[in-house]
Amino acid sequence: MKKVLLAVALTALCGLTASTYADVQNIRISGDIRVIGYYLANVGYSGGAQAEGNVNLFEQQTRVKIEADLEDHVLVVVGLKADGLWGNTDAWNQAHNSAKTWFVGLDEAYVQLRELFYSPATLTLGRQYLNYGSGLIISSFDKAYNFDAARLVLDYHPLTIDVVAAQWNNDQGYVGYNVSGTAAIPQTDLLFVNAKYEVNGSMVKTVEGYFGWMAQSGNNSQAPMIVGLRTDLTPCENLTASVEGAYEFANGGGNEISAFIAKVNAKYTFKGVTWTPAVNASYTYASGGGESQAYFRPWFNMADGYNGYVLAPALSNIQIINLGISAQPAKNTSLSLQGYYYLKADRNGFVYSDRNADLGGNPATVVSRFSSSRDIGGEVDAIVGYDYSKDVRCQLVYGMMFPGDVFDGVANRVANEVRGEINVKF
Repeated sequence: MKKVLLAVALTALCGLTASTYADVQNIRISGDIRVIGYYLANVGYSGGAQAEGNVNLFEQQTRVKIEADLEDHVLVVVGLKADGLWGNTDAWNQAHNSAKTWFVGLDEAYVQLRELFYSPATLTLGRQYLNYGSGLIISSFDKAYNFDAARLVLDYHPLTIDVVAAQWNNDQGYVGYNVSGTAAIPQTDLLFVNAKYEVNGSMVKTVEGYFGWMAQSGNNSQAPMIVGLRTDLTPCENLTASVEGAYEFANGGGNEISAFIAKVNAKYTFKGVTWTPAVNASYTYASGGGESQAYFRPWFNMADGYNGYVLAPALSNIQIINLGISAQPAKNTSLSLQGYYYLKADRNGFVYSDRNADLGGNPATVVSRFSSSRDIGGEVDAIVGYDYSKDVRCQLVYGMMFPGDVFDGVANRVANEVRGEINVKF
């Protein structure tokens, strides 16, 4: 009798399990482990000026991602990320400040509903990465910033419309007023609309327009808006290019903004030639100056990448001229040499590094004094990449930043950075 009852119980359990998991059609597990070693010279800061100090440390990033297809039109994604520095991490007053401290959190967590209401619509709800164009305004570069958002994509090929509503920050209490009786700390919400049109059989490949609004509650809070256009071009067979420009504005509450950003980028690849060499060039302009409303304010972390590993400038009151060459001497090896020259957009304004780029840029050149010179300086980065296998990539970077006249009396030493990393995907 016990054996019969046990068989019945097992049968029922198997049936319950089958019915519970029947809707999960596919489960995929992926991730990566990335270890980065840094050695930096002449990045000390003492008495308000650059010093000889050197820094060497390791950073490790680990991500695990699970994707589950529940039904034909339902996808669930959950990703975990751990980020930490090895050993004593007090360099440059970073936030870790203790040995073997790790920060662990949700990297991604969203549900995607395809063909919502009707076939062109896809809705994604939850924590996710967003990237538009080259990432000049909203970027997923280096997985530096994710968004808690609702994203509706309407695909009317060749036209695609994205509508994003996100909450960037919310420090409100449970009630509308804090304990002192004053208004609650404001929240910041994002509305972003992007329309992309793909052009076939033309020199122009894509045309995009966008509008963004960073709505902030509270008295005298800035609520910047931005409108922009971008396009991707292929003028000839081996040449690719892109052009993007945007106007950032706000008016009211004594927090007016009237600022600009623009970028032109081109790359020519010599196909059919040994090593497949390529030449690239770009020019970036972000307004700024003595009038505070003229400063372009980057909306999110690591916009447009590094633009130089050592200085890693923020996109505000700056002109960036970039020239570079690259080649592939072997199937698994790539070489690149990139040069940057930096100028202020307005000689009477500040220039600073992006504190969200790796360790926050060179501390000796984070903020400049007011200066009659526009010459911020230059940087040269040499990069070697090696694919050990299709899932393992190594990269070595050597960068030198040469301070310009803007930093006279503050930073006169050439800052050096050696940055080696290994990235393993699974």
